[in-house]
Amino acid sequence: MFVAMLLAVVTILRPLDIAIWSVQSKMFNRAPSGEIVLVTDQSQQLGKSRLRTNLNVLNAVKQLDDQGARLIVIDSPLQRSASLQIDRELRSVLEQNKDRIVLTRTVRKDIDENELVEAGSPFFEQGMRIASSDIQPDFLGFVWGIEANYSNSEAAYPSVWNTIASDGRAHSAIYPDYSIDTSQLLHLDLATLGGGESSALESLRGKSIIIGDLDRDRRSLKAPDESDGDVFPTLVQVIAAETWLRGAGQFVGSWLTIPAFGLLLVLGLSLSHKDRTRRIFYLAWLSAFGIIVVLGAMAGMRIMLAEPLFLAFLYAILRATFNFRRRHLYVDPRSRLLNFAALRRDLASSTDIDRTAIVVAKIARLDAILANLNPYEQGQYLRQIAARLTLGDAKLVVYHDGGKYFSFLLSDTEYPDLQAHLEGLRAVASQAVTVGQRAIDVSMTIGVDHSNNKLPSSRISSAIAAADQARETYRPVFIITDFEADSEAWDYSLQARLEDALSENRIWIKLQPQIDLQTGLIVGAEALARWVDQQHGEISPARFILQCERAGRLDELTKRILRLSLEASRSLQDDGLPPRISVNVSAIQFVDHRIADMVEAMLAETGADPAQIIIEITETARIEDFRVAREIMERIARSGIRFSIDDFGIASANLDALYRLPFSELKIDRMFAGATASDPMARAIVGNMLNLSRDLGLANVAEGIEDIATLDMLRDLGGDLGQGFCIARPQTFPLLQETMRLQRDSSIQRSG
Repeated sequence: MFVAMLLAVVTILRPLDIAIWSVQSKMFNRAPSGEIVLVTDQSQQLGKSRLRTNLNVLNAVKQLDDQGARLIVIDSPLQRSASLQIDRELRSVLEQNKDRIVLTRTVRKDIDENELVEAGSPFFEQGMRIASSDIQPDFLGFVWGIEANYSNSEAAYPSVWNTIASDGRAHSAIYPDYSIDTSQLLHLDLATLGGGESSALESLRGKSIIIGDLDRDRRSLKAPDESDGDVFPTLVQVIAAETWLRGAGQFVGSWLTIPAFGLLLVLGLSLSHKDRTRRIFYLAWLSAFGIIVVLGAMAGMRIMLAEPLFLAFLYAILRATFNFRRRHLYVDPRSRLLNFAALRRDLASSTDIDRTAIVVAKIARLDAILANLNPYEQGQYLRQIAARLTLGDAKLVVYHDGGKYFSFLLSDTEYPDLQAHLEGLRAVASQAVTVGQRAIDVSMTIGVDHSNNKLPSSRISSAIAAADQARETYRPVFIITDFEADSEAWDYSLQARLEDALSENRIWIKLQPQIDLQTGLIVGAEALARWVDQQHGEISPARFILQCERAGRLDELTKRILRLSLEASRSLQDDGLPPRISVNVSAIQFVDHRIADMVEAMLAETGADPAQIIIEITETARIEDFRVAREIMERIARSGIRFSIDDFGIASANLDALYRLPFSELKIDRMFAGATASDPMARAIVGNMLNLSRDLGLANVAEGIEDIATLDMLRDLGGDLGQGFCIARPQTFPLLQETMRLQRDSSIQRSG
C-alpha cells in the first residue's frame, strides 16, 4: 500500500518537475560542439518513393565517404525499393564502409512509440553495426532521458546518441540538455548533399553525420526549447549526444534531494531559536530551491525537485496547524506565553523528567498591578518578567498560567547548585520593570519541585505550593525534594538529630581548593559544611543550615564548622603548606557580639594564625543594623582575621554592604564568573567587578569556574583567586593536604 501511495504521489508531481525542467531549458542558450552534422530530407514532396529515398541515401553516403566523415548513422529504417540495382549498390556501399556506418532499429517492443516505426529490411542490416533508436517520451510527449543501451532477448544495442558521442562506451542514461541551440547545428539537405551541391562538404571531414527524418509518418516529439514544441526523434538523439560531449546530462533523483533539503531544514531549525531568525532561515531555505534550479540549468542536470517541494508544502501545513494550536490551545492570550496546559503536555512527553526541576515563580501583588495597566501594558509587563526569568537563555521556555504564576524547567545536570542559581535569578528578576515610562516593582518568591515518581500535574501543584510557602526575606527559594516529600516530620526532630550529629561528628567539612589565577598554584581553600544522616544520607547544606536557623541552633553549627576550619588551617601551617581557609558565616549572626566571642575563643583553642582565616559573610541583604555589624567586624578584624563579601553581584544590598562594612575581599558570584567565557555581558560585568576590587584595594575571588575557557578568561581579566569544579571539587582534609604536598614537592624539584 505504501509503495502504491508513493508511486501515486510521484506520478501526480511529475508535471511540476516537467515545468521546472522546461523553465531550465530556456534559461541558457548554448552553442553545439560542431562535431555532429544533421542530414534530413527537407523537401516537402508528399508520397516520396522508397526508390528516391534509397537513391538519395546512396549518393549522400558516397559524398560523405569522399569527404572523410568519421561516422555515419542512418537513423531511419532502410526498405527495399523497386530498383534492384539501386538497392544492391546501396548495400555494397554500406558493406564497404561498415566500420563507420551504423544503421538503427527499434529494440523494445513495450514502448508504444516503436509501433509507429516500420522495421528495416534484413537485406541492408545483415552484417552491419546496429544502434537502438528507441525513445520513450512521457505522457506529455517530452523526452527527458534516454538509456545508453537497449536490449531485447537477442542482444543489447547502444543508443544512437551513445554511438555518436562515445562509440557505445557510455553505460548510464543521458538526460538531454534542451538549452543547446539546435539552430546552430550544421544541418544539410539529403538531396543537396547527394548531388554534391552543398558548400559545406569540405567541413565534414572527421565529423559524425546522422541522417534522419526520412519517414515523416513517424510520430513527432515535444521539446521545451522549440517555438512550435515539435521535434523529430533524430534531433532529440543529436541533443542527447551534444549533452554528453559537454559533460552534462546527469540525473539527481529524489532519493538525494529529499534527504538533502530535509537535513538542511533540520539543521536550520536546530540553529534558529527566535522567530525572526527562523523566518530568515525559511526564506533562505526556499531560496535554495531557486538556486538549485539555476545551478541545475547551468550544469545541464535533471534534478528532481517536485518531491522535496511537496514535502516542504506538507511541512508548511503541519507548521501552520501547530502554530494555530499553539496560539489557541496552549497560549495564554494576555501574556502570549505558553500556558500551564502546554507545561503539562511538555512534561508528559519529556524523556528525562526525573532529572528535571519544575520551577514556579509567584509574583506578589500582581492583581493590583495589572488593575492599573491597560491590556497592552499588562502583556508587556508579563513578558518582561518572563524574559528576566530566562536570564538570556534563548532555549529556556517560560510558561504562564494566566494569573500570578510563571514556570520553567531546569536540568540538574546543568545547574548542580540549583538553590544558588535560583537565588541569583530572583535577585535579577526582581528589579523594577519599565512599562509605559513607568517603573513598576516586581516582587517574587520561587518554589521548586525536584521530586521523582509523581505525575506531572502533581509536581506542578507541588511547585506552586512551594512558591506559596516561600518567604520574601528569609526564604526566597523553597525546594521540595523526595526527601522532604517523604518525611516532613523529619524537620520536627531536627534539634535532636542535630545534637546527635554534632556529638557523633557527623557534621564535618569538605575543603574546595582556591588557586592563584596567575600562577595556577593552590593558595588556600573554602570550608563547606557537610552532614551525613544515618537515615537520609548526605543532607544539602541549604536545607539543614536553614533548619538550624529556624530551630535556633545556628551558633552551634557555626562553632563546629569554625573549629574544624581553624584546626585544618593550623595543620596545614604546621606542615609548611598554604594555610589560608575561608569560612562561611551568615550575616544574621552579626547582630550581637556572640559571634566575636566565638571566633576569639576558637582562635585561642586551636592556635590557628588569624591572618590566614577569611570569614565570608553570606546574605548581606539580611543585615538590619550596619552600625552594629561594623562594630562586630572591626572587633574580629583586630585579631587579624579578614572579611570577604560573598556572592557579590546578586543581592540587592551588596554595594551598600561593601560601602559600609570593612571588607578586604570581594567574592564574585558563580552566576557571573562562570559565564565570562560564553557571555559578553557577564564578561563585562566581571571585568568591572575586578576593576572595582582593585580600585578599592580589595582582593577578589571568582567562584563557579567550570571549564578551562572560563579559567583562562578570568586569568586574562586579571583575577586574583579562583575556585570551581574545573580546578577541584570539594575534598576531605587529608586529600587536600596530600595535594598541597605534591604541589610543594614538585616546586622544590623544579627549583632544584
